[in-house]
Amino acid sequence: MKNPISLPFLMAEKWQKRHVIPIIIYLIVQLVPGSFQYFLPKNIIADVAGWWLAIGFTVAVIVSYYCLRPDWQKWKAEGRQTDPMDTLKWIGIGIALLYALLISVNLIDAWMAGGIENVAKSQNTDQIIQAIQVIPLLQVMVVLLGPIMEEFLFRHIMFGNLSSKLGFFFSFILTGGLFALIHQDNKFLIYVAMSFVFSLVFVKTRRILAPIAIHVFNNGIVVLAIYAMS
Repeated sequence: MKNPISLPFLMAEKWQKRHVIPIIIYLIVQLVPGSFQYFLPKNIIADVAGWWLAIGFTVAVIVSYYCLRPDWQKWKAEGRQTDPMDTLKWIGIGIALLYALLISVNLIDAWMAGGIENVAKSQNTDQIIQAIQVIPLLQVMVVLLGPIMEEFLFRHIMFGNLSSKLGFFFSFILTGGLFALIHQDNKFLIYVAMSFVFSLVFVKTRRILAPIAIHVFNNGIVVLAIYAMS
């Protein structure tokens, strides 16, 4: 089944409660560690935070899966989901497009900075490096659990609901901007480019597994690069 980007997701008129639950869990998992400094000894905060995030994201992914599964079953019954081979094709296209866009954005960044040596490092990447060094368990969250949860939230819930009313372009702009802002990085355009690819592949396949695979691949490359540099 071919899915043009203009084809809406046909979500419910109002956001369903089962779409709100994953957002609430995600916010709790993300925000609670900030309070640890007020009631835990400093020498155990890092370890507790690591376990909290690992367990919290695991629970969030499992609960979110069951909250969103009815939508996937509906699209499958309607014949909207691509077959496995087409899905693999779009994952490959997505990876190629993602790195083409990332290279383009970095070249523009270097040109605006007056040379590649003047380009500022990614704040988010630096934070990931520091976090993984302190809490090795976070590798699982960065490479696997984080991408899965972010695709559930930003692509399925937010983009899916918005696109049924605003269409592809405006939905991508809104969710892509939020996706970039939540990472609190100085590389805003990189996250917008990533969001565009994830949204496009999700629309074309109607399978959340496709953008998840691209997201996991990208984060895995980042973590491997971190180890290579160290």
